[in-house]
Amino acid sequence: MKKTLHSLMIVATALFINEQANAQGCVAVRQMGGINAMSASSSYNLSKGEIQVGANYRYFHSWRHFVGTEEQPQRQTLGNAVNIYQHAVDFNVSYGLSSRLQLNATLPFVNSERSQTLTLTADAASKKLTRYSVSAGGLADIRFGANYWLIKPENAHKGNVMIGAGIKLATGSYTATDDALQTDGTKKNVVMDQAIQPGDGGVGFSLEFQGFRQIHRNIYAFANAYYLFSPQESNGSFKSAPKAGLEGYNIYASPDQYFARAGFMTAVGKKQNFAFSLAGRFEGIPAYDAFGGQVAYRRPGYVVAIEPGVTYRTGQHTFSLFVPYNFIKNRIQSAADIADQNLQNSKITDPTKYVHVQGDAAFADYSISLGYSYRIAKKAKVPTWKVN
Repeated sequence: MKKTLHSLMIVATALFINEQANAQGCVAVRQMGGINAMSASSSYNLSKGEIQVGANYRYFHSWRHFVGTEEQPQRQTLGNAVNIYQHAVDFNVSYGLSSRLQLNATLPFVNSERSQTLTLTADAASKKLTRYSVSAGGLADIRFGANYWLIKPENAHKGNVMIGAGIKLATGSYTATDDALQTDGTKKNVVMDQAIQPGDGGVGFSLEFQGFRQIHRNIYAFANAYYLFSPQESNGSFKSAPKAGLEGYNIYASPDQYFARAGFMTAVGKKQNFAFSLAGRFEGIPAYDAFGGQVAYRRPGYVVAIEPGVTYRTGQHTFSLFVPYNFIKNRIQSAADIADQNLQNSKITDPTKYVHVQGDAAFADYSISLGYSYRIAKKAKVPTWKVN
């Protein structure tokens, strides 16, 4: 039973470690790995004094544009779709203060490329588009956290609940620049779009939850979720001048973000070293933060995904692969959209001619998440004998 439970709990926690939120593209949800890092031993928790180290890699390519839930296929037809390619690696370490309390740290790195188009002045008559790419990368926002099992793991083989809290530092650059093509054919060093910045410039804190329950023999249900609160209104960087009457909405926000995931898992094989899972997940950034000011620019939205996963455990080593597929993509109306809409409508006397303002965003169809972890088990004490 313990071996089966452990194999299954690897699945319940592996993606929460590897990829709490990403695959958004222009909706700039940051990777949030490392808060609940556990795996590979004879139990689903870290024992007192045990250490676990690991690394997680994620990749996505966003290219399909949406306004709300309506796709904008003309962006592909016209050839002016924005494409974002992102590679991210997290290095995680966790330490068991007790069998119930665990400390975690994550050192994340990211590299993103943004491919976009413009019309050169020389091509104005033909409206020919020229595609070019810019990039940004490096250290992202470091995270520290702690989590606590509500029931002693030694007494909870059929189910348990974990709660946690974490802090996200503003270590990743939010003002990264690159040489971008200009309409006159020259290049100019400018601040990159917030979608590819390594960090968001704000210090945030998160509240987290994780739980599992046996429902039939070696079949378990699981769920995990978190919400990142980012009280800072904006990070002070901007890419363009403000529109008259909309000052402040051109400055990039340090937004909240959220993630939730639930599904089923089972272990297979003679040694039950393979575990498979199928889950649904919901993630994104809201239009308004729970705390702090709201006058800043963001592309809010969310995706709903179906997520198959497989995990293999051998000794103290654990390997995982998860590929969530986003079947719902929604770029919701932002605070900046609403402010722009209200400003325009305030000048219109005929209500039948009111405008609706809602920007678009590029989303990925799927992401790929690969994980590895190693459990450094605490050595048993060797008894010493005293000879009188």
